[in-house]
Amino acid sequence: MTRWIRHLTLAATVAALVGQAGCDLTRITANSTANVFERAGGTLERHFDYELVGSALPGSIMQLEGVFSIVPDNERLGITLMRAYTSYTYGWVEDQMQIAQDRGDLDEEERILARARLLYTRALNIGLHLMRMRDPGIDAALEGGHEGYVAYINERYTETGDVPVLFWTGYAWGSAINAGRDDPEMILNLPYARSTVERAVAVDRTFFNYSGLTFLAVVNAALPEALGGDPEEARRLFEQALELTERKFFTVHVSYARTYAVQTQNRELFVRLLREVVDGGDPEPSARLANRMARRRAVRWLQRTDQLF
Repeated sequence: MTRWIRHLTLAATVAALVGQAGCDLTRITANSTANVFERAGGTLERHFDYELVGSALPGSIMQLEGVFSIVPDNERLGITLMRAYTSYTYGWVEDQMQIAQDRGDLDEEERILARARLLYTRALNIGLHLMRMRDPGIDAALEGGHEGYVAYINERYTETGDVPVLFWTGYAWGSAINAGRDDPEMILNLPYARSTVERAVAVDRTFFNYSGLTFLAVVNAALPEALGGDPEEARRLFEQALELTERKFFTVHVSYARTYAVQTQNRELFVRLLREVVDGGDPEPSARLANRMARRRAVRWLQRTDQLF
C-alpha cells in the first residue's frame, strides 16, 4: 500500500513538473502513469488494514483526478478513477452512513447519503464520458429510450475488453440510483443501469469476482415485482455467485443476506450467511480488503437481526 501511495505521489508530481516543458510532454507523462495506477489496484485489494486504506483513498482520488484532467481520453485511467470512487463510497462513506443509522442520527445519515450520491454520480459521469469517447452515438441511444439503448450496447460492446467500462459504469449508475432512491427521476434510470451490467455479464460474467451476478441479484431481490424484481431469480443468481466464487468473496454473502433473506424474511438464511462471513477467516488474499469490509458489515447486520425479523 505504501508503495502504491508513493507511486501515485511521484506520478502526480512529475506530471505537474513536466507541464512546464509543454503540453505534449505533460500528456505523455500522464499517459505513462495509467499503467502504474491500474497495476497498483491489486495491491490495494490485497491490503489488510481497512482504516489505513480508507484514510489514503481520498488523497489518491484527487491525484487521479489531477492526472485524468490532463488525459481525459485515457480509458484505463478513467476506469481506475471510477473504481476508486465507487470503492471508497461503498466501503467507507456508506459505512459511516450505517453507523449514523445505528445511533439514530437521522440528520447525519441524510447528509452522508447525499454525499454518497454525489460521489457515485461523479463515477457515473466518468463512465458515460468514456463510453462517449468510444462512440458519441451513445447520447442518441440514451435519448431514444431503453430498448434503443439496449440494442446499442449489444451491438457496440461484444468483447471482454469492453467489460470494465460497462461494469463500472453500470455499477456506479445503480449505486447512485440507490443513494437517490427518493428521487423519481433517478429511479426511472434503473433499467439503463441494469441493462449495462447485464451486457457486461453476458460478455464476461467472471469479471471482478463475478460481481455483475451479485449486482443483478441485488436488483432482483430489492425491487418489488411490479418494478421488475424477481426474488427467485435473485436467489438463483446469489447461489450461482457463491458457487462460482467458491464462497471466498464475502460481499456475495452480505448482499444475499441483507436483500433476499430480509425481503423473504428468512432469518435462518440471514444468520447462516453472515456467520459464515464472520467466521470465514482470510480465504482469498486477492480479495482481502473487500472481505474485511464485508466482515464489518456482517457484524453490524447480525446485531440488527431481531429488528429485521
